[in-house]
Amino acid sequence: MPPSNSRPKEVQKLLPESVAQRPLPHNFQKSDLQLFNHELERVIPESRLLEFSDVHASADGVLFKGLSILTESFAFPANRELWKRRSLIRFFVENYLLRRTRAARRVALWITDDWSYGYFHWLTDALTRLYVVRERVNQLVLLLPAAYETLDFVQASLKCFGVTEVDYVRQSEVIRCRRLLVPTHTAPSGHYNEEAIRGVRALLLNCHGAAESGGSERIYVSRGRAPKRRILNDDATLAVLEEFGFETIYAEDYSFAQQVEIFSRARYVVSNHGAGLTNMLFAREGGSVLELRHHTDAINNCYFTLAAALGLNYFYQTCQSDAQQDPHTADLVVDLTTLRANLQLLTKP
Repeated sequence: MPPSNSRPKEVQKLLPESVAQRPLPHNFQKSDLQLFNHELERVIPESRLLEFSDVHASADGVLFKGLSILTESFAFPANRELWKRRSLIRFFVENYLLRRTRAARRVALWITDDWSYGYFHWLTDALTRLYVVRERVNQLVLLLPAAYETLDFVQASLKCFGVTEVDYVRQSEVIRCRRLLVPTHTAPSGHYNEEAIRGVRALLLNCHGAAESGGSERIYVSRGRAPKRRILNDDATLAVLEEFGFETIYAEDYSFAQQVEIFSRARYVVSNHGAGLTNMLFAREGGSVLELRHHTDAINNCYFTLAAALGLNYFYQTCQSDAQQDPHTADLVVDLTTLRANLQLLTKP
């Protein structure tokens, strides 16, 4: 693939470089140091606002100019290299010859990448980029792939930012942007600029959060209906959690606005690794979260780092699984004796 020849202009520095420091979990065991030691401190690069000229946006969320795919289409630059395995000829034939091209109505804004369609990545990666340009949104048209139009969490969260104009790129078309503004990521995915992620939380809570106390302050987010990362002994796990007064929530039963309200009342949140745990974003500072995680997974620390960025107390419990499964997708078995001990620590006054 030829390198991008877009040569964007830097319009503004949005956030300075910072250093994220994360305390060890409250129930840290020395034998688990390898899970966390590489995440205790991380340099978060600066965020900038870039302006591209004469760029095209495709329905599958890819920005391109000429015969170049822009790196800004991807969560990580390395993801762009995967396109070498795809038929670039087919991509350009479809987008230049088979799809109609129309011009963006005015100066456009782009905040998504190839991972943004997921709940976690929309809230923590895309919305943080929107947050840093929030004062400009009334002057711009936000471009989104058409698939985002039916996502409740996208529609409900955009309202909180005062976005008034969204232009969806349909499957039959390509949008040509004479001027396209792209805020760079506020942090690598799974890491956070504290100002940006807390700003997103404040806007969402102001929009959908509970106005007063009440409801359950102890919530267990179950993945019992999910195709992967389930708790194999979920019934027994639920019974232990009920002993400690936890209410079980299936996130898919609630609208986005309802989830924000429910979790804004939560003081304690328990779940295994998965999208539902992203709802810790709506818990108030000083709350606590317990993540049930694969005993070998030292890579997926996005909730450990999110808790630190949000000022939440992080607890964890390592769990066994089938040795043949990928740790990121494996179903887990929760040790109930250990769970009771961790819940006692979690809820201790």
